[in-house]
Amino acid sequence: MKQSKYYFIVFIIITISIFLRFFLLQNQSLWFDEGWSLELSDGASVQENFFKIITIEAGDKYQPLYYLVLFYWRAVFGDSEFALRSLSSLLGVGSVITIFFTSLRVYGKKHALWSSMILAVSSFSIFYSQDARPYALLIFITLLQIYFFSYAITVDKRNKIIPQLLFGVFTAIGSFGSILTVIFSSAIFLSHAIVYRNLKELIRWWIPPIVFSSPMLWFYLSSPAASDPTATTVTRAGLPIITNIMFVIYGILVGTSYGPPLEKLRDQEKINVLLGYWPHLLIFILVITVISIALVRSLLKQRKKKRYQQSDYFFSSLFVVSFLLLFIFALGTKINLLPRHSFFLCIPIFILIPSAFLHNYQPKNKLSLTSQLPKLATVSLLLMNLYSNWQYYFNPAHAKDDYRSAVRYLIKNRNESAKSVLLFGQPTLFQYYGDSSTIYLPVHIIEAMKGKNIGEKVNTATQNADTVYVILNRDFYWKFNDVFKVEMNDLYKLQGENNWNYIKIYKFTRKK
Repeated sequence: MKQSKYYFIVFIIITISIFLRFFLLQNQSLWFDEGWSLELSDGASVQENFFKIITIEAGDKYQPLYYLVLFYWRAVFGDSEFALRSLSSLLGVGSVITIFFTSLRVYGKKHALWSSMILAVSSFSIFYSQDARPYALLIFITLLQIYFFSYAITVDKRNKIIPQLLFGVFTAIGSFGSILTVIFSSAIFLSHAIVYRNLKELIRWWIPPIVFSSPMLWFYLSSPAASDPTATTVTRAGLPIITNIMFVIYGILVGTSYGPPLEKLRDQEKINVLLGYWPHLLIFILVITVISIALVRSLLKQRKKKRYQQSDYFFSSLFVVSFLLLFIFALGTKINLLPRHSFFLCIPIFILIPSAFLHNYQPKNKLSLTSQLPKLATVSLLLMNLYSNWQYYFNPAHAKDDYRSAVRYLIKNRNESAKSVLLFGQPTLFQYYGDSSTIYLPVHIIEAMKGKNIGEKVNTATQNADTVYVILNRDFYWKFNDVFKVEMNDLYKLQGENNWNYIKIYKFTRKK
């Protein structure tokens, strides 16, 4: 391939990645988790924000870096939805560029094109590149880790001291970014030891990251979660772990908007909902099966030229080991394992997939359909991700929590004799969208009452208002969702209910 043609294709891939990550960036409302990003980056100084982060006993305590970066980003670019999310969008584009240079260094030009194109259109990557949350930053940092570590797994006689130091630096930055990145770094170490079995190289490459990461490792090991992982406030597993694992693989490979809307999977009829999407799921299973079988055959095949085989073994080991460590972490913490908690799995997967049909998997003169199936399956995977992106952009059923519409409704319909109360949700987002009147009853107050006398508490908080709007966001997580209407019925009569994505507003009038 001519140089000019090759780099034109690279330019097209980067352009696609930029377009998909900035397209309709502010179309959807900020959602619940993005409200936490606002809350934890909203202090008067970076010191105030840092203190707020490390003193909460919630999952965000163990991924502080993003909120500190977002604090400075907001100071420069403002607080609009576009500004808040554009940080993640830029990092998403940076990830595409980084995976290109990593694959180029390890495997060569064709492989680099395929890996970067897979990440460029990845629905999983695009979702978190349009999300004011830490995951785009974490993917970018872990890809930089892999890029500098690639000097350890390629034949290169040049001095590697600078890559070793930079690998140590970005491993330390990653450890400050999230405890989950520590899991990925541990998997890199184990895979390096398993595949390459060179003690001197192992020591040479891993002394800097261990030394540089030691402050954060001490922070994690000395935290309350180290002795009691279940003490930290996170969303706990509500599904069997096997179901979560299947969801992780599905979400990373095609995004969560490829199949049925997630909200429908919480209904009692979720099996029927899944069956209604059987063509989507069948195509997904066939495509992943073809790619997996081709990868396994490629890994098991004994080649005369073994230039890329050890790299394939390394990235395969990295995927398996990081998956196992994540599985153990999920069992220990009882966290609700989701694709976003498994963000680092996309790196070895997207780097490995082109090995299913490149690097002498089949003789060059063999052009049968069977030999071309892995490439056709990979093209199908790209198309499936484009379809998933289309659903995310344009299908309201796949939209995020619609705080923006809920606030507009309250401002329009709430009069002087009416009050609004948030029982379960993110109060920061009501203020962000211009509603400073909604009263927030903290979750711990309702929990202390064990869900009893909610009507009395609402009546007291609203000072005996005749009309009360009660707001619930993601009520399927609220333990008192099944009883609150009954408890409200003691003092109030339900007049109506309005629904937006993941948000419900109930209108009650006080009984005379």
